[in-house]
Amino acid sequence: MKNKLVLPIIDSKTKESTRLHFREQLYKQKKKQALIPNLKRDLKHGWLLTILAQINRCLWGRWDYWALCQAVPSHTWMRWQMEPMLAILENRKPEKLPKFVIEETLPAEPIPQIEWQHSPAAEAMLDNTLNCIPQHGEWKTRSAWEYLDFFLNWVLFAFGHPAYKILPKEPAGCEGASMRLYQMFDLSILMLYPEDYMGRLLPQICGKTAQKSSGFYPTPLALGQFMSKLVSGDKIERVSNFNEPACGTGALMLAQSNYCLSGIGQDVEPILLKCALFQFYLFSPWLAIPIWWLGQTDLLLGNSLSSDRPQSMNAAC
Repeated sequence: MKNKLVLPIIDSKTKESTRLHFREQLYKQKKKQALIPNLKRDLKHGWLLTILAQINRCLWGRWDYWALCQAVPSHTWMRWQMEPMLAILENRKPEKLPKFVIEETLPAEPIPQIEWQHSPAAEAMLDNTLNCIPQHGEWKTRSAWEYLDFFLNWVLFAFGHPAYKILPKEPAGCEGASMRLYQMFDLSILMLYPEDYMGRLLPQICGKTAQKSSGFYPTPLALGQFMSKLVSGDKIERVSNFNEPACGTGALMLAQSNYCLSGIGQDVEPILLKCALFQFYLFSPWLAIPIWWLGQTDLLLGNSLSSDRPQSMNAAC
């Protein structure tokens, strides 16, 4: 293990002033008609992750915080390796995660807090991005779920998720969709106004029964914030774990990410878990890519009321 990671720090006041500055600017939405029709780009696995981290550094600092949490100092790693032997010498049970590992690894600063705030412009950008998938018309048709699944696979490939290593195949009749998404999708407006946007969009297509028969009833993020505040109180226990047995698009987990660095979500719908994973990359990176030494973080596909073993959505295919 390397020594403690050092990253350039942008203080909270600077990040706050940056957010205020850009929120005062008029957002200019691209139009589908203005996109370059025959644009060619060789998109590589993970090409968007660096851009995501850079924007996040200026606005919230959560990807920097995630990176600091991942780096266990070398002396702490050595002491952790010696824990079984020390436990024998001290006539005690070995600790799975010794307290000194937590104290020596976690940053002194608390978790950077996200201020959840809905933006009609950000929601419209996401809606217009999905409208770019079909060559003509809107995405909210009987093929809406297929279009949504393609977008999620595309963006998780762009973020470099290990289970999405290949650029997804475009739906039938949607030739050129990947390049249209490349031109239309705008990370910055979503990250400027964090919200459970997928939870807002999905109810609009739940009546499209070509591919889905069940409804979707999301928990509003504002209610999730209230519930997290009740559970966590004023104390921010970063290493405590939580479990969300019906996580949907991840609203409750997003709210809880202001308080702790690990948690498990489960749902029966894979497309909802993809939505959650997409939003974790944007707003809560330790839920998208777990802090390796903390454990207890995953998205599980399966029925929480069943005895069947659920499948990890975060595992590489």
